[in-house]
Amino acid sequence: MAGASAVRVAVIRPYVSLPSDGSVSDRYLSLCENLLALGAAPTFYCSDFVHNQKRRRSPEELQLNAQRLPYLRSIRSIAYRDNMSLARAAHEGLFGLKVLWLLARGPRPHAVVVGEPLFFVGWIALAYGLFSGTPILADLNDLWPEADATVRRSLAGLLRGLAYRLLILSRRARLSRCRALTFVSRSYAQRLAPKASEAKVFYLGSRLSPPPGRRERVETPTVAIYAGSLGLGYDIETLLGAAELLRDEKAAVRVVVAGAGPKRDLVERAHRQGTIEYLGQVDQDRLIRAYAGAEIGLLPYSAGSLVAMPNKFFDYLNFGLFVVSSLTMEARELIEKTKIGLSYQPGDARDLAAKLIKAAASRKALEEARAACAPLAREFAVDLQYRRFAQFVLEQVRQPP
Repeated sequence: MAGASAVRVAVIRPYVSLPSDGSVSDRYLSLCENLLALGAAPTFYCSDFVHNQKRRRSPEELQLNAQRLPYLRSIRSIAYRDNMSLARAAHEGLFGLKVLWLLARGPRPHAVVVGEPLFFVGWIALAYGLFSGTPILADLNDLWPEADATVRRSLAGLLRGLAYRLLILSRRARLSRCRALTFVSRSYAQRLAPKASEAKVFYLGSRLSPPPGRRERVETPTVAIYAGSLGLGYDIETLLGAAELLRDEKAAVRVVVAGAGPKRDLVERAHRQGTIEYLGQVDQDRLIRAYAGAEIGLLPYSAGSLVAMPNKFFDYLNFGLFVVSSLTMEARELIEKTKIGLSYQPGDARDLAAKLIKAAASRKALEEARAACAPLAREFAVDLQYRRFAQFVLEQVRQPP
C-alpha cells in the first residue's frame, strides 16, 4: 500500500468498465494498479452511470467495486439516453464540477491524468491545474467525434456536424495546454499531438491469455472468430455475407461470432440459417476457450473507421491468431509489416471470403503468423505497457513547470 508521503495521482474519466460490469480490464484501472505497484497513491474518479448500457450502477454494484478497488470514487451525475445530447453534456459538466469540489477539499494531487476525449471535464481539470499548480496530463484513447459516422445531410446532421467541429477545436485548444499527452496508438499521436515526436504511446493490450498446455490447432474446417461489439461501426453485414458465400462454396472455413449490440438480430438470424455459429455474449472463460479453438481472428470495421489498435487485436496476438482486418491505421501497418494477416475491403463480402479461404488454405502462413505473434504479444503485454505508463506519469511530477 502507498504510504502517507506517496505521490498522489488523480485519474479522471467518467466512462469506465468496472468489475461489476463484467469487464476483463479497463485502461485507467490498469494505470491505477501500476501506480499502486510503484508506491504511488492513485484516486480514480468515475461516474456511477454505465455509458454503454445507459443505466446507473446499483448500490450492490457500487459496493462490490469499492471493495475490489479502494482507490475508486464513483460520482453520481445526470442520466442520459443519447450520446450526443444536452443531457450527456450536462452529465459531464456536473461530474466535472463534483470532481473539482473533491479535489479542492482534499490533499492536492501531485498530478492529474484526464482520460480524453470529453466535452468539458478536461477544461475543468485545466482550471484546477491553473490555480493549484498541479500538472495536467491528457490521455487520448479515442478519436471521437471524428469517429462518429452517424452525421447525415439533414438539419439535425448539420447541427451535429457543427457541434462536432466546435468540440474538435475545443479539444485542440485544451490539449495544447496540458503538461503532457499520451495515446493508445501511434496513429492518434501523429494526428493530434502538436509535436508527435514528443508524444508517448501506451497500448491497450489484453489480459486474456491461452490456457496452459494448449494443443496444436489443426481442426477442419478452420475456425475464424470475431468477438466484440455488434454495433453500428462494425462491418457485420459484410462478415455475414462472407460467411454465406463460404457456406455456399463449401469452403473449409467456419465463422464463429460472440458479442452483443444493435446488429445482434442479424447475427442470430444467420446462426439459425446455419451460416455462422453464434455464441452470444460470453464470459471470460468461454471466450478464452473460443479463442483457443480458432486460427483466424477477424477485425471487421466499417469503411472509414478511425479505430487504430482495438482491444481485440491484442487478444488475437496473445492467442497467435492470423488476423483478417478491414482497418486502415496502425493495426494495418503492423499486420502488413509482420505478415501476421491480410486486409480486406470493408463492405465487400466476396473479398473477405476470398481472404479467409486464402488464409485457411495455407497451413504455413497460419503457423508463421502464430510464431510472429509471440514477440508482439510480449511487447504489447498489459503489465509492461501500463508499468511504462505509470512511470511516465510519475516522471511528470518531477519535471519543472
